[in-house]
Amino acid sequence: MTAPARKRPLTSLPRLRALPTASDLLSLATRRFLRGQRVRVEELAAELGMSRATAYRWVGNNDALVAAVIASLREDIFRRALRGARGRGAARVVDVMARGMHVLISSRAYRAFLERNPEKALRMVASKAGPVQAGTIALHQQLLEEEIERGHLRLPVDAHTMAYALVRIAESFLYADLIAGEKPDIAKAVEIVKLMLRSE
Repeated sequence: MTAPARKRPLTSLPRLRALPTASDLLSLATRRFLRGQRVRVEELAAELGMSRATAYRWVGNNDALVAAVIASLREDIFRRALRGARGRGAARVVDVMARGMHVLISSRAYRAFLERNPEKALRMVASKAGPVQAGTIALHQQLLEEEIERGHLRLPVDAHTMAYALVRIAESFLYADLIAGEKPDIAKAVEIVKLMLRSE
């Protein structure tokens, strides 16, 4: 009579590889973007070992994925600027914007993206049709409303209108070389933002 086969301990069973998620796809796309590489859905899907159909269903297309990456990075930059900002009221808003603009203008990966196809890049980052501008406006509107609620800021218009105007001013100076052939000038942008917020 043969002895019964010994059961394999659970700890020795091979681990199943976790299926990639939409978050994994965005993280990989972000790493490629920050290395100055092109972001292509099919290449990312292959690297993650997932189907192209699923990847496209999650993100839409290459441009939509890049826009999502930039929107996520812009929010991260804003949050970090917010944590480091000084002052209150208009001074705090100005400081947050100045910090954010300096990070963007000094980013080699971001400049490489803009210069690769300026017309398309501007449509993605400075158009109401995409998530980048809308998200940026929403973040600044929230900041303005916080300072208003704290009693540190008064505006001549509603917070959304002011946030929209501030973001558009920042964009016009950040992308001045692409829009008007002029040199980007953060200092001038900051001075105009101060005037708009009536900050000394």
